[in-house]
Amino acid sequence: MPDAFQNNAPWGTYAPAGWRREWLRALHCLPVGSIWRRLALWLRRPLKNRLGEQVDIEVWGLRLRVRSHGNLSEQRLLLMPQFLDSLERETLADFLREGGVFFDIGANAGVYSLWIASLHNPAIHGEAFEPDPTLCVLLNQNLEHNGIKNIHLNNCALGGTEGMVTLIAGDGNKGENRVETASTATQGAKVPMTTLPAFLTTKKIDRIDALKIDVEGHEVAVLEPLFTHTARSSWPRLIICEIPFDGDGRLEQLLAKNGYTLSARGRLNGIYRLAA
Repeated sequence: MPDAFQNNAPWGTYAPAGWRREWLRALHCLPVGSIWRRLALWLRRPLKNRLGEQVDIEVWGLRLRVRSHGNLSEQRLLLMPQFLDSLERETLADFLREGGVFFDIGANAGVYSLWIASLHNPAIHGEAFEPDPTLCVLLNQNLEHNGIKNIHLNNCALGGTEGMVTLIAGDGNKGENRVETASTATQGAKVPMTTLPAFLTTKKIDRIDALKIDVEGHEVAVLEPLFTHTARSSWPRLIICEIPFDGDGRLEQLLAKNGYTLSARGRLNGIYRLAA
């Protein structure tokens, strides 16, 4: 882990200056749209290799520290945040306008949790789940930089059982981290895993209003215990999940079986709503 994340340097220490600051500002000002997104992708290339390993920026009114390499989620947050799941973020902002409980499963660098924090709605209770301790340091630091108290970070994996599992690092992209439950796994770090029903019971949370999940193909293992072992009244009324990764259709089948219908589709994610 870079020293910048260990020494708790004040926010602003790694802020870009000069032409880098202006280039980044111009990127952030581009309007959302497919043509503008293509322009942003072209414009970001010469910049991202000329930024430091850590960069302090303001995004969505928050003071954030992100890394310029090694994690696509952080790169997108750094260079083109307005294009980052814009439909999904707008849907969540509208859905949670009156408050509620939000779960961010597979938080990564915390894009969704930080977006919820940026709404400055203390009536929203957020729970973020991320097994990678390095990503947890980063997200916790960003929550602290902004005095965020209503988003709670859980350094653990969610799945179909409780116990210890192996965290396998993604090849050059933290967003491709995955957990392996097989006892034969010989590489990776051991991390704790719990189930959604067990977590709800332990934390005395009686419902989930909205849930985003991105756990590299393990979505069914995470969600199935919720549908099997908890009352329907506790199920999320809104689920955001990455459908293209679910190549065999099991996730879509699980959601349909339990009363969810696809209400909208972003570039990568499906937005599902629970039938009344």
